[in-house]
Amino acid sequence: MDALFIMLRNVILFVALAIPGYLLVKTGQLKQEQSVSLSKMMMYMGMPFLIFSSTISKMVFNKELLVSFAFVAVVGVIYTLVMFFASKPLSAMEKDAKKNGMMRFCEVFANNGFLGIPLAMAVFGADSPVMTVLIILNILTNILMYTLGIYLVTGDKSKMSLKKGLMNPALIAFVFGIIFNLLDVKSFIPEVATYATHFSNIVTPVSMTILGMKMGAVNLSALFTKWKTYYVSFVRLVVYPVIITAAVFALKVIFKGSFIDGNMVLGFFITFSMPTAGLASTLADGFGGDTENAVAFTLGTTILSILTIPVLYWLVCMVI
Repeated sequence: MDALFIMLRNVILFVALAIPGYLLVKTGQLKQEQSVSLSKMMMYMGMPFLIFSSTISKMVFNKELLVSFAFVAVVGVIYTLVMFFASKPLSAMEKDAKKNGMMRFCEVFANNGFLGIPLAMAVFGADSPVMTVLIILNILTNILMYTLGIYLVTGDKSKMSLKKGLMNPALIAFVFGIIFNLLDVKSFIPEVATYATHFSNIVTPVSMTILGMKMGAVNLSALFTKWKTYYVSFVRLVVYPVIITAAVFALKVIFKGSFIDGNMVLGFFITFSMPTAGLASTLADGFGGDTENAVAFTLGTTILSILTIPVLYWLVCMVI
């Protein structure tokens, strides 16, 4: 039960961090639209510096790490493709093409960056191998959201942008982190790592402030009067994370004594058990998608994840 309460306390703490943003919008001190600026700050400053800081300071590049990178990347891509294709029959009850695409997007893509990585830092620590798994999967998720994700939102293959996916700040920060790590820059210019750490420290409070601001602009009780909110939440928060975690654990058993350990299982679990990616509403706004359901499903899955993440984490810890 310790694992359950540890995760539950941290999830509740994260929810509490959203309260100031919620109150500032509710009292009229801020407008929900201003959260867009904070999101950009997170996307171009907070997350890149967090990834850069972790890469330059916490990773020791050797054969084992490279093998782990390759395994995480391959399994992450394969499983995302499985979710992508599985979401079609799972969302077949929605006949409207635009709403169907958004339902599929919200089932497939999780908030690994703005929620998963900060939560993992709080529970496991910045030095944990779990963080390595989350960083690799976050980079892959960004690439896939700008390709498969945009296709789901728009229904138009021509809108897919591999260039935007490959040029996302997370990947750029990771590449620079590797270069600085291999050159051992931090040993003769330690201020580089300190500089990155200062910016990376904004990730947790700012990400939850953004969530609180979005919650402050909607009628929360209305979110849970629609059965689709519960359905998408069940697929996103229970079905997909259970399947991927079981699959990686099975590989751990099969390849006993190899690079697949409990930390890797937990990394996959944290990544895929998160609520819907916050980019859902951003892409919907930018490409004329179903913004209403993007917001509803994002907030609905986020609120319900307060229950699902601790319970599933407890079950995973009992198994591994």
